Amino acid sequence: MRRLLVLAVSFAAVPALASCSGSTDADGASPTVRTGSAFEGAGPDEKSSSQMTVAAASDLRDVLAALQPDIEKRCETRLTLVFGSSGQLKNQVEAGAKFGLYLSADAQYPRDLAAKGLVVPNGVASYGVGRIVLATRAGIEPVTAFEGLTSESIRRIAIANPGHAPYGRAAREALEASGLYDAIEEKLVLGENIRQATDYVEKGDADAGIVALALVINGSPASYTLIDSTLHQPIEQGGAVIKGTGAELTARCVLQYLLDPEGQAALRDHGFEEVPR
Repeated sequence: MRRLLVLAVSFAAVPALASCSGSTDADGASPTVRTGSAFEGAGPDEKSSSQMTVAAASDLRDVLAALQPDIEKRCETRLTLVFGSSGQLKNQVEAGAKFGLYLSADAQYPRDLAAKGLVVPNGVASYGVGRIVLATRAGIEPVTAFEGLTSESIRRIAIANPGHAPYGRAAREALEASGLYDAIEEKLVLGENIRQATDYVEKGDADAGIVALALVINGSPASYTLIDSTLHQPIEQGGAVIKGTGAELTARCVLQYLLDPEGQAALRDHGFEEVPR
């Protein structure tokens, strides 16, 4: 299937174990790692584990599947990956779910967890910025602009639920900024997460959708057009090493992999942009 636009960006390499340069959050929570090492500041009671569960935003499904063998080899562990909407996964962390690492599509959620004392020191890092695209199912004329969504031939439009999915929130912001949200609101079909919204388009259950570039850039049957990022708040994504799991050092290792050149290159290949430094 022809793609309407392919994103090309370049990523700056992040040193693997350089000294940390962070920024302390205004609420006094542990600083966000901007450069350097997620290992800095690790406590003597932190442990490694031969297995760990990672709670990850649904837009990371493809890139984490590609990286999993290399991450497991470097971090000497076996990973169980649990995908869902970032807001719902955050709620599960707060409820005591046994996740060693939380990877969110909204960088504020890890900071919120740190403010509640649920994250190890120096355990929050932003690893990439997501982009949204206007996708069209196979078999119909591609929609290349928001105005096309008002056509009678476009009957169902999929987005992730804005109530708990950052990509859904960005989709709504972009539609509102374009002045077309009210005109197409009745056509919207809400996925529980961005993967489900993408599935609706790819399987033909929706004619079009506003979905994550990361989920359609490699091998999707849907055609797509990149949406202007000025129409919504940046989708900065971040991770948090959860405190008291007995796998803190392993979680730091996995998070560091995403910050290192190999991880950043894979994120780039899956449509993520570099976090502004």
